[in-house]
Amino acid sequence: MSASGCDKKGSGTKTPRGMSKEDVEAEKEKAKTQAKVNQLIVQANEALGAGRYVTARKIAEDALAENPDNADAYVVLGAANWRAGDFDASTEALRKAMELDPTNFGGGVALSRNLRAASLYDESLAILEPVIAAESEGFQGKSCEQLEDCEEVGGWCDTEAKVCKPPVLVDTRAAQLWAYYMTLDTEKGPAVADEVFLGGAAAADVTNDAIRGYADFLRAFAGKGELVVIEGETGTGDLGLDIYTGLTHSFAVVGGEPSRALFSPLQIESRIDKELADSLGLEPLGKTALLNLGEYEVTLIPEVEFKGIKIKNVPALIDDLAIFSSGLPDKAGVILGHQALHKIGSIVADYPNKSLTITKAAPSAAPAGAAERPLVMLDQWSLHVPATPITIDSSDHTIWAWLGYANASAVTLTAKSYLKSGHLPREIENPEDPDNGRKMVYVDQVSFGSVTAPGMGGLVYLEQPGEPQLAMVRGFSGFELGGFVNVALLEQLKVTYAYGQGKIWIEKP
Repeated sequence: MSASGCDKKGSGTKTPRGMSKEDVEAEKEKAKTQAKVNQLIVQANEALGAGRYVTARKIAEDALAENPDNADAYVVLGAANWRAGDFDASTEALRKAMELDPTNFGGGVALSRNLRAASLYDESLAILEPVIAAESEGFQGKSCEQLEDCEEVGGWCDTEAKVCKPPVLVDTRAAQLWAYYMTLDTEKGPAVADEVFLGGAAAADVTNDAIRGYADFLRAFAGKGELVVIEGETGTGDLGLDIYTGLTHSFAVVGGEPSRALFSPLQIESRIDKELADSLGLEPLGKTALLNLGEYEVTLIPEVEFKGIKIKNVPALIDDLAIFSSGLPDKAGVILGHQALHKIGSIVADYPNKSLTITKAAPSAAPAGAAERPLVMLDQWSLHVPATPITIDSSDHTIWAWLGYANASAVTLTAKSYLKSGHLPREIENPEDPDNGRKMVYVDQVSFGSVTAPGMGGLVYLEQPGEPQLAMVRGFSGFELGGFVNVALLEQLKVTYAYGQGKIWIEKP
């Protein structure tokens, strides 16, 4: 054996063919960096799971400092920002994740949620397409006649197409169905639900119940023509604001009968009072059992007319609306829910002047002197909570607040949001209502971007026991909601709601 051969053997290293030592060392460093990044992502996910979203965000940022092209790190960063109540930063991080890896499962599901919250339903569906396509990679399909024919390949049998299809993952399909439900797609929505159940997707009972309820609602209106059709360009009416529910209401003619119409983005589905449905001779078209809401018959409202505009072919639950009418002189006949409101161009509620304007077309620009603000709909599966960002007392800390709540104060805040807005702990000591942990405060101003409402009474909920409705929203959606904008503040404002654009415009008349 030659000396050179001995030297080579004794060195203990072999350089792969076509690579220099420098190349080998670079690959080793790259592998070490990737291992470090992977470990950081694991730690960030663990912190997020424990509710420590500030820590999770910091660790995700450390991972991105090591590798700025890691999609999973952006997914964790997006999730941490969502939990922190930073909607824009969450969406930006998730968009970056999907730009780097369009098939990223966690990123696709999370970004789809954000886009639906912003009323970008078509985009939310488009984001899911490559994610769902990737689920079938490597799957070997074959022809089939019955479900058992596909057990060998681990899929399910589409008995209409007579072909085995890959396993179904419920998170992506639920994300599709939620979008189809809001846009009232009576064909694609039920088809997704069928895919979930025929495909044997593993899902919690509560998820299956929600999917089944949505699908049954949509099926009832299949073949009934275009739903929620707007006729006319502009409509007007009187305007009221119910102090007990926080809902806007106006006079309307429902199927030819004079009535009171409530506008409620909180309710996903529209509703018609059972007595009114009976008097109009509206036949039930089916039944649905909606998660946390119960079982309802459903029908199609022929039209809801305001002066100058008609909203026709409105899918609705048949319900007793007495509970929604406690602050009205008469029982409401109809509630226009989020599905219907989404199809209307704009609803201009001039609360101080008690006037309503409805437009078919969405505004192309903000009214002069108005502040444009995002309107995010936080999905509770049975409800959609409308939230918009505010600031208080000249602070630059953003508080996402439930817009349109019934509380005696003008604004309600969590202790966390109040203290982060520049206030001191001693300011909320000795609460007037110690049992419920409520402290009355004076708020110098509440700002919606450039529009400010001065001087008002506020209510701060201490950490314990906390405000139950806000805790419910945070618990289900995971989003940090920090307060309510109540009736007493809304009454001072002119608000243009553009639900289809995920925006509002605020003016101070």
